[in-house]
Amino acid sequence: IKPSYIMDYMISDGVLTVSEEEKVKNEPTRQQKAAMLIKMILKKDNYCYISFYKALLQEGYKDLAALLHGGIPVLSSSNGKDFA
Repeated sequence: IKPSYIMDYMISDGVLTVSEEEKVKNEPTRQQKAAMLIKMILKKDNYCYISFYKALLQEGYKDLAALLHGGIPVLSSSNGKDFA
């Protein structure tokens, strides 16, 4: 995956910070960048996981998103809209 595209989506969702993005970008290879991003996502809440899933769909990684689909939590906001 191209972490920079995924991170842009996640930053706009408010689940990833610019400083976290910089930490990922400082990794030397794309594989290491992707690994660092995954580590960050695993330490965060369900909103981050959902944002990552949606970013994968948005960026055309439908096969990867399909692998995650079964684990997507259903969350409701205070206005009753579902996030998943």
